[in-house]
Amino acid sequence: MRRIDHTSAGPRPLPDYVAPGLRLLFVGINPGLVSAAAGHYYANPRNSFWRLLHGGGLTPVPLLPHDDARLPALGYGLTDIVKRPSRGARDLKRAEFVSGRRRLTRLVKRLKPHAVCFNSKTAFEGYFGKGAFRRFGPQTGRLANTPVYVLPSTSPANAAVPLAVKRRHFRALKAWVETVAKVPKKA
Repeated sequence: MRRIDHTSAGPRPLPDYVAPGLRLLFVGINPGLVSAAAGHYYANPRNSFWRLLHGGGLTPVPLLPHDDARLPALGYGLTDIVKRPSRGARDLKRAEFVSGRRRLTRLVKRLKPHAVCFNSKTAFEGYFGKGAFRRFGPQTGRLANTPVYVLPSTSPANAAVPLAVKRRHFRALKAWVETVAKVPKKA
């Protein structure tokens, strides 16, 4: 496992938890202030990411935010398109997404995960551009020749989507990853 730190003024960004050849790299929008203060991904107790990760069958045991560094050993990675913590996505600048796109592309090219999963429409559009999103699930576009999937955001700000619906998406992600991870990647 490789831990990559990103430093800046203000609340500290979260490190990437990545390794070469991951089954799946999760990409969030950016760390929220609660997560940045805790020093762990998806640390807001109202964020359903960790419950859904296990509920969707992606992890053998329930994990908590302080377990985020364990994910690469399970074949999963964590990063964000924008590393700067904020109260919400509306506080981010377009230039941060442009810079984040370049960084994410380099990361995926270097580590070659089998698949990339954006944890929200906003994160996906932050990479692919406004209007690129059509539906949740597998996407036709690829990131550095890597298949892409989009989940509904697990953020408490996305309370309009019920937990049961998000769980179905996580289960579908698990099934999709199992098929994608078996297919040899083209160079």
